[in-house]
Amino acid sequence: MTRIDGSRDNWSAGEAGRGHGTRSFPMDGPILRTTEMGRSRSRPVRLVASDIDGTLLGDDAAAARFRSTWEALAEGERPLLIYNSARSSEDILSLVDANLLPAPDYVIGGVGTMMTEGRMRTRMEAFIEELGPALDPAAIAAIIGSIEGAILQVAADQNPHKASWHLHDAEQERIHDIAARLRSAGLDVKLIYSSRRDIDILPRTGGKGSALAWICRELAVDLDEVVVAGDTGNDLEMFEMPLVRGVVVANALAELCRVVAQDRRHYLARASHADGVIEGLRHLGVVR
Repeated sequence: MTRIDGSRDNWSAGEAGRGHGTRSFPMDGPILRTTEMGRSRSRPVRLVASDIDGTLLGDDAAAARFRSTWEALAEGERPLLIYNSARSSEDILSLVDANLLPAPDYVIGGVGTMMTEGRMRTRMEAFIEELGPALDPAAIAAIIGSIEGAILQVAADQNPHKASWHLHDAEQERIHDIAARLRSAGLDVKLIYSSRRDIDILPRTGGKGSALAWICRELAVDLDEVVVAGDTGNDLEMFEMPLVRGVVVANALAELCRVVAQDRRHYLARASHADGVIEGLRHLGVVR
């Protein structure tokens, strides 16, 4: 995964002021498995934020096991649950309605450009205001649309603060060149390239990590009380947040594993998809 925005991340949620997200983007190196995390000083988990596709979904039986495991937690002991996905908020909630996932407390959609309260299903306008002005899709299209192989994603994958394209197997140098062209055009944006396919152009204040930091601040949840789960590079911002603990499912792409594997805060599960999330939550004492 490559994320380029020319600025330092500002994790101003709860205890986030103790650090900043890393700015390095290694693309190769050994993949290591973390088998132990320091438990003695870990605070209880108050919030779980998980990606959906490839993490909670991808194995129907595992997803059903996650749903039953989560719903079996006593209400007073159950952490807050947030889905943090590239899907739209509406699409995420349709999965809940189809009984594929347990009901969340909050939903972050559009790679950190949408946010909805999960029970009442009201859009959180204060977060949208935090993102700032809408993107200029025509200006973005003038640059990315001229790149050989770049294909605009379907309308459902676009929103006022997210412009998304497909560009298969682009090397890091090519992504940096695209980012430079966006900057030269005066576009104050963040570029995220993940799964060796997906280009997401967001406001600098967008992204999965930035959105999660915002809601943690609003809920007065410290980052060392947060667990995140994911499988691809667009989840990396969540794992880079200082003090959070993470669960990387066994089917995760190397673009995520290679960056987080040597950080002992994070647990690399042996199981895939939702079974890996359950494994990680069991390791952290959230589920039994």
